Amino acid sequence: MVVGHFLIKIGCLNMFKQLLCPTLLQKASGQPADTGIFSGSRARSRARCSPREAGSSSDGSKLAQSSPILRQQQQQQLLQQLLDLGRTPSEEDVSEIISVGLDNWRDNPRHATVVLSSLARNQLPRTATYVLSLMLANSVEANVYHYNAAISACEKGRQWQLSLGLLNSMPNMRVIPDKLSFSAAISACEKGSQWQLALNLLSRMPEARAVPDQITYNAAISACEKGSQWQLALGILSSMPDMRVIPDRISYNAAIGACSKGGQWQLALIFLSQMPQVGVVPNQITYSAAISACEKGGQWQLALNLLSRMPDARVVPNEITYSAAISACEKGGQWQLALNLLSRMPDARLVPNEITYNAAISAFEKGGQWQLALILLSRMPDMRVSPDEITYNAAISSCEKGGQWQLALNLLSSMPDVRLVPNMITYSAAISACEKGGQWQLSLNLLSRMPEARVVPNQITCSAAISACEKGGQWQLTLSLLSAMPEMKVTPDAISYCAVMESLDSGGQWLEALSLLQQMLAAGLEAIPQARRMAISACSRAGCWQEALSATGVAEISEVTASDLDSFGILLMECEQRDLHSLELSMSRRLSAAARQGDLPLGLAAVLDFSADVRQQQQQQQQQQQLSPGFLPRQSLLKPLFAGVACSHISTRSLSYHCELALLRYVLETAQPGHPATVAEAFDAFGRNLGSSGSWAKFAGGSKAMALLAAMRAGPPAHQSDTVGVLEIGTYCGNSALRLAAALPGVRVTTLELDPLLVAIARTLVAFAGLCGAIDVWTGHSGLLIPRLKRRLVERSPTCQSRPCFSAIFMDRWGYDKDLALIQEHELLQRTGGVLVADNVLTTAAASFLCKVAGPTASFASQVVAVSEVADNSSEDWMSVSVSMDQHSGLQSCLEALPPELAELQAESERFRQRVVADGGSGAEVAKSEKPAFTLHAKATLARAGIGPSN
Repeated sequence: MVVGHFLIKIGCLNMFKQLLCPTLLQKASGQPADTGIFSGSRARSRARCSPREAGSSSDGSKLAQSSPILRQQQQQQLLQQLLDLGRTPSEEDVSEIISVGLDNWRDNPRHATVVLSSLARNQLPRTATYVLSLMLANSVEANVYHYNAAISACEKGRQWQLSLGLLNSMPNMRVIPDKLSFSAAISACEKGSQWQLALNLLSRMPEARAVPDQITYNAAISACEKGSQWQLALGILSSMPDMRVIPDRISYNAAIGACSKGGQWQLALIFLSQMPQVGVVPNQITYSAAISACEKGGQWQLALNLLSRMPDARVVPNEITYSAAISACEKGGQWQLALNLLSRMPDARLVPNEITYNAAISAFEKGGQWQLALILLSRMPDMRVSPDEITYNAAISSCEKGGQWQLALNLLSSMPDVRLVPNMITYSAAISACEKGGQWQLSLNLLSRMPEARVVPNQITCSAAISACEKGGQWQLTLSLLSAMPEMKVTPDAISYCAVMESLDSGGQWLEALSLLQQMLAAGLEAIPQARRMAISACSRAGCWQEALSATGVAEISEVTASDLDSFGILLMECEQRDLHSLELSMSRRLSAAARQGDLPLGLAAVLDFSADVRQQQQQQQQQQQLSPGFLPRQSLLKPLFAGVACSHISTRSLSYHCELALLRYVLETAQPGHPATVAEAFDAFGRNLGSSGSWAKFAGGSKAMALLAAMRAGPPAHQSDTVGVLEIGTYCGNSALRLAAALPGVRVTTLELDPLLVAIARTLVAFAGLCGAIDVWTGHSGLLIPRLKRRLVERSPTCQSRPCFSAIFMDRWGYDKDLALIQEHELLQRTGGVLVADNVLTTAAASFLCKVAGPTASFASQVVAVSEVADNSSEDWMSVSVSMDQHSGLQSCLEALPPELAELQAESERFRQRVVADGGSGAEVAKSEKPAFTLHAKATLARAGIGPSN
């Protein structure tokens, strides 16, 4: 075996000879050196005597003088009496029962072996140990067979200490252990999760002239598997052929199980594929272990592939196999496949067990399917399967993710009725459910009840309660909870601090935020970049940009990484909005230096440099009042840009911003500088190429672009109104901004983008199209920038008689309600006749927003247009086009309650959004696998409310 020869070099057994001292077994079994558990010179001298030397009593016993049949009956009666003593007999009771049979055992020690073997089969280690001890004390010969039977009883009864004590005592009783003695003791250590002791016993066998066999090696491999020591397990497996022991199915099953526990799914599959080559046939256990290895490695496709191959291998899947496959689907976020597997089990004449149901409910929980999770929970008693704490925890967590805090609390309160005790995970899920539901008072109530329920709060439960208070705007309580955690013997972690920091950011408490950041820095906690971003945001909201720059430690960051981008984005926003040109240029240079050092994708260095140079050139011409709408950067700036972006594909193929850099590279290679139409066509061509490869274009091209431009041309922007142009929220790479600027000559386009790297890419493409003078690309979150835009509009239109505003706004990010509320609060959209266009309102299920602009009581004249993605013409989406009738009535409509069905759809949208943008890289998989069904559901729900495209 290739893997085997490689692993032999590990030298596993030699390592353990150095690691474990010779007295380890004596210490582990609790026995002093050179003595056994049956110590005492009198007992040893009697054990050395043969029955004839010991003689018999003067009057004999009735059992010794009885007939063979009577002896057999009395022997069976004796055994039954021992079995009736149960698992915790006293030595006196055992002594009284066997006293009548001791003379018979002296004459025929095999009778004692039969009794001890029967005790082993019935898993009665304590009784077996007492019997052996009494044999020695009463001068009954105890040989290796008796010891092996007693050790086997300890092994089957999971009493590894007793088994080691018996093994250690054998030499003192002049009984030589054989391979069965060691195998049983190793197996006992395996069951007791004592892998070190098991390997020590294996290494001692040559000294005892005991040759290991398959059983011995299998027990040692299993011990390593139980101890998650996959390297050692494979080392033992690979050494077996050298010891002239052929690995069997049990050997491979244990090794594959060890790979599973060690997260080595590739090795598990290699060993599975090697088994037929060495004449070993895989069975249910083999496939179950391999599927479990794929499950732990996040390889749900491979797990299902193995399950589908079992019939061809003439192996029938069992409950364990299906449970492992369902768990693999759960880990991969494939709740539909998990449901399919569960529904197939009755056809395979398999009854789902507790593990199966738990895996399925967890799959529904991760997939946001709280209804299915509760249905499955309710069916378990009918299937004669009792839910356990894991079941309820998963069900409560599913309610938490589904926004069903009332149901979560009902499940929590019902657990005592089914004799289940809530644990820390249960309370954490319930508190999180209250947090998601905005029930901060209930969250605190649950936290306070935990000590009464003898459940100790931990970092997770405290952090969930802090987050609940943050959602409720209770920043003072978040600080109180954080300070109270040490009193609860809970050490605050980075999550706890960040939850408090978020509440201080939302509450505008910049001084407290800076103080808390200093505490985190002093404690050396992780998540400093996230905390720094929130502290900077709090300072920004309060207008304290100097403190944001100096007190948060941004200036001292030696290596800028991707996790620092949010902080730099806010600071760049401050520089841009306050016209701090030199500081803005310095921060941009730091980002490009980080890209050159490898902390950010290399191709972005040239983009960041070009964007900064263009901004500097643009600012100089603005000061000289020489900037024209058709401004094109100098050729000397374009050459290093082309060279830097051309090699970006080498280092970014598997990194963030790979797609955006590929788009930029494609535009630079195929479009003409200064010609916006060729740039727009390059965008669409790139989007079509993405679609052919199964990817998604994140910009509005094709029919979306046509609908957007048609709406804008028909509105005030095309008529050169006295407003200040068009606002776009969500720049991405600048596609829509440059299309709008090209289609509406003389109309200025302002576009907002949170990500400073995307800002640099967008500015680069806008400059390449020759539209720098017509488009302002601003860095920052819309929540921070929209309130500041009014000042910009006033500065831009000092002679405007009315309050300056935008004549049209294009919303292209998932956050329509908050942005619309800010737009109306700051009167940024033309009160009457202003055009409001929103993209992706179907696929995001923007029920609340659509109700405000297109519902029966909306103060907008709206039309919903069916469009398709540029990367996939078959994928339907909607774009809403609205014209404002009166801003004040529009604000009033925002305050009206949503109909229940639309309110539930909006809640589903928010939950779906959280899963799509969740950390860990699973967002794209969620969107790809569940988006079509979610879109159909949203379309049907909106249609029932009278919202949808007109025929």
